[in-house]
Amino acid sequence: MTHKEAKEFTNNVFELIKKSKSTKNIDDIHNTLKIPSKNRMKSELYPQIKFQLDKKDIELLIKDEIIDKETFLFNNDITDKITDPLAKLLYATVWKNGDLKKIKHIINGVLKVDNNDDEQNDALVFYQFGKHLTKKSGQPIIDQHVIRAFAIYKSTDVNNVEKIQKLEALNKNHKKLITDYILWLNSNELTDDLKSNADYSYFIDKLLFATGKTIKFEKPKRK
Repeated sequence: MTHKEAKEFTNNVFELIKKSKSTKNIDDIHNTLKIPSKNRMKSELYPQIKFQLDKKDIELLIKDEIIDKETFLFNNDITDKITDPLAKLLYATVWKNGDLKKIKHIINGVLKVDNNDDEQNDALVFYQFGKHLTKKSGQPIIDQHVIRAFAIYKSTDVNNVEKIQKLEALNKNHKKLITDYILWLNSNELTDDLKSNADYSYFIDKLLFATGKTIKFEKPKRK
């Protein structure tokens, strides 16, 4: 997709989002704009999270010595304390993937959900995911695809779109974009009817994930 096509396509997505009055309207945009199935968020991989994780939950984990109160990491002897089969399975999966240290960024997000002057400069995707898990309205999930789509929508220089199409991992240089995206989700550009659904940001994230993958720059295949 050329940079001009990417800009037009993304603008169309956002115009339809702004007219939407329900999460079904948001979901319907996938088909309206014929977003390829391969680029859509798979529900079997990323089903909607219905539970809430808040500060009281974190405090309880610290009190029970599951989480270290200083580092926000699992305590070394946690495997002696896990008795729930589901917890065992999930911990084992995280352990095998080498992701145990990422928990601290999710916890930071939960604890700082009301902090708009964030000092977090790394693991921004996990940090924002922690904020999303609190179920505070308008706190999105975000990833490179979502922010790529939002950045192209906000860009007023069509010649800069190709650079944005190549956006990969998020870092501290993208913090303002993330903040602007969160502000946009809570702005008057979205209908009150849509925002009355507590989980509306999840459905927008899902759509922008698909949008960002669709307009991402792809290197020409070698013949």
